Amino acid sequence: MDLPTAWNPDDKSTNLSVDSSGLKVNCEGSDKWGAIRANHPIPPQCKLFYFEVDIIDGGKFTNIMIGFCEKSFNLNLTPGWHDGSWSYYGVNGYFYCCSKNGSPYGPLFYTGDTIGCCLNFINNTVFYTRNGINLGIAFRNLKGTLYPCVGLYRQGHAIEVNFGNRKFKYAANTSNDMDDELLKNMFIDAFNKCNNTTNTYTLEDLENSLKITQDNALKFRGKFNFIMGNYEDAIIDLTKLLDIEPNNKLALSYRAEAYHLMERYKEAIIDLTKLVGIEPSDDVDESLKTKWIEAFNKCNDATNTYTLEENGSKHLISAMMRQIRIPLKI
Repeated sequence: MDLPTAWNPDDKSTNLSVDSSGLKVNCEGSDKWGAIRANHPIPPQCKLFYFEVDIIDGGKFTNIMIGFCEKSFNLNLTPGWHDGSWSYYGVNGYFYCCSKNGSPYGPLFYTGDTIGCCLNFINNTVFYTRNGINLGIAFRNLKGTLYPCVGLYRQGHAIEVNFGNRKFKYAANTSNDMDDELLKNMFIDAFNKCNNTTNTYTLEDLENSLKITQDNALKFRGKFNFIMGNYEDAIIDLTKLLDIEPNNKLALSYRAEAYHLMERYKEAIIDLTKLVGIEPSDDVDESLKTKWIEAFNKCNDATNTYTLEENGSKHLISAMMRQIRIPLKI
């Protein structure tokens, strides 16, 4: 099963150039969109695919689009604005789905940022990350044969892709937040087996082979279900873990992120508030802190009719997650 490993220098717009590694792309043209596809499509049978794009030079306004496309998409057009293409746009933070009419999604991104894109063919969703922080689900109903794709507009704009050849900034899709070497190796083995369509392994089969304590089993299952997009099951396991260890930072963090992805914003806010209380951060912006306290109080006030979805809670949660820099380890 061939996976994307680099950009395809023979499958790009003429105003883009690719370096010898096949990972860095520069825009040579001026004020004209150009796009490039990866060297292989993402096989849907791989179940889960994640990649990251470093913004090397985004200029004053980051006219860069990051996403995925079909083979039929014309690479001289704007990714996301036309049939067979989807993208997250740096200039306005919108997500575009085969149309010029985008939807507000995440923060703007700039030079120095790293944007990740995760395609989950289990629950048919796509989410993005910015500098290691999950921004929530951008798209549902994922299907078809798709290629990682980026579009650049202005001369001098440059990016570099990471298809797994080096450490990702988003730790949830890796074993980087596991201190226990035995558990880490078991996790990697389980992930590889479940991501291999030639076998019939189930998570239950794998767990039965793990001779580990109940709390480690819950950590294993909670993180594994989260990565595979089984957010309800992840929440169940992480809640059981929090019944045993009420202040477990990793469980609170992953459960908050799962709630966020499921658009259960009240629960996400409550978990993140507890997480900050366990290990306060002086780096949180005061205006953000004020908004956060207001949202938390409204979440706990059963007499109000405050609708979090109508008051920007998705972006408030993402902003708070970006400022909480707590080292989470299993």
